[in-house]
Amino acid sequence: MKTLPVLALALLLTFAARAQNPSGILKSGEPVTLKLRAPQAKEVTLRGQWTKDPVTMTRGQDGGWSVTLDAMPAGVWEYSFAVDGLNVMDPQNPAFKPQREPQKSVLHIASAPPAPWDWQDVPHGTVHQHGYASKALGRARELWVYTPPGYEPSGEKKFPLLVLQHGSGDNHRTWVEHGKAHWILDSLIAAGKAQPMVVVMLDGHPLGQVPRGDEAKRAASMDAFRRELFDDALPLVESLYRVKKDAAHRAIVGLSMGGWQSLTVGLGNMDRFAWVGSFSGAPPEPAVAQSFLGDPAAANSKLRLLWIAVGKDDFLRQRNEEFVAALKDKSIRHTWQLTEGAHAWPVWRGYLAEFAPLLFAEAP
Repeated sequence: MKTLPVLALALLLTFAARAQNPSGILKSGEPVTLKLRAPQAKEVTLRGQWTKDPVTMTRGQDGGWSVTLDAMPAGVWEYSFAVDGLNVMDPQNPAFKPQREPQKSVLHIASAPPAPWDWQDVPHGTVHQHGYASKALGRARELWVYTPPGYEPSGEKKFPLLVLQHGSGDNHRTWVEHGKAHWILDSLIAAGKAQPMVVVMLDGHPLGQVPRGDEAKRAASMDAFRRELFDDALPLVESLYRVKKDAAHRAIVGLSMGGWQSLTVGLGNMDRFAWVGSFSGAPPEPAVAQSFLGDPAAANSKLRLLWIAVGKDDFLRQRNEEFVAALKDKSIRHTWQLTEGAHAWPVWRGYLAEFAPLLFAEAP
C-alpha cells in the first residue's frame, strides 16, 4: 500500500467566502480556492465531478499546492485529491459522500435561483434515524425516515409512503446527506408541486456488497432485501408513523442497484405498490419480469405509475431500452425518459425532482 506520512498530517482545504457562508454551501459564481500542503508530493491534481479531466494544482515555495476555480458550475459535486496517484479525501471538510467505502468529499455550489436540492427558506421536514433488530436477517440494522413539513402537529392525518433506495456503493444515509432528498421534497411540497409524504430509506445491502456477475448472491440479496422490507422496515414505519397502508398510497423507487430492487419488489408485489420507479437501474429479476410481462391486464389495472429513466451515457442504457421495448410490445403503460447524463448523482437528483410530483396525485 502506498503511504504518505507527511501528507496525513498536512492536508488543508480552504474555501474563499467560507467565513461569509458557515453552512459550507457556496453561491454560483464565487471563486473556490483549494489548498493542500504536501511538501513531499511530486504531483497533485484535483479530481472533480464537474469536469472529465483532472485539474492540475500548482506547488508553492512552502510546499503547498493550490488551484483557484473561477467559474464553478452550480451543483452538488464530488471531489478528491490525487497525490502521486493516491486518492485522498479532504479531512478538513465535514461534507463527504456516504458510501460503504467513503472516497469523495462534497462541494455544494448553490444555483440562482435555488435548485430543488439547494437549501431554501421554506418549511422543512424532519429526518429520523432508527435502529432495529431485524427478524429477517437476525442482526441489528438501521433505516432513516423523512416526515414532511407539518407532520408533527397534524393530528390524526395519515400520509402516503415512499420507499427510496440508494445505489450499490452507497448506504441508507446517502439520499439525504448527498442526494438532498429531504430538501428536494421540502421545496416541492412548499411550491405545491408534490404531495406531503413520508419516506423510508433502508440499507440496501442486507448481505453486504453484491458482486456483479454473481447471480446466486444477487438472488439471495434480493430475497433478503424483500424480506427485510416486508417483515421489518414497513411494520416498523407503520407502528411509529401515521402512514396509509394500501397500494394506492405506497410507492417504491431507487437508483442503480436500488432501481433494480424497486422494479423487482414493486412489480412483483403490485398489491402493495401502485407507484414504481427506477433511476438508472437494472431491469427486474427474470422471474418477476416474466410474470409481470405475461399479464399486461393486471399491470395496467394495478399500477398508477411505472416510471423509468436513464442517461444517454449510462452503461445501463441498453438494458433499460430493452426492458422498455418489452413494455411497449405488451402495451403496458409506463413513462420512459432518456435524458442527458451518465451514471451519476447530478442525474438522479433531477429524476427525484421529476418523479415525486407525480406520486399519489390520483389517490384519494
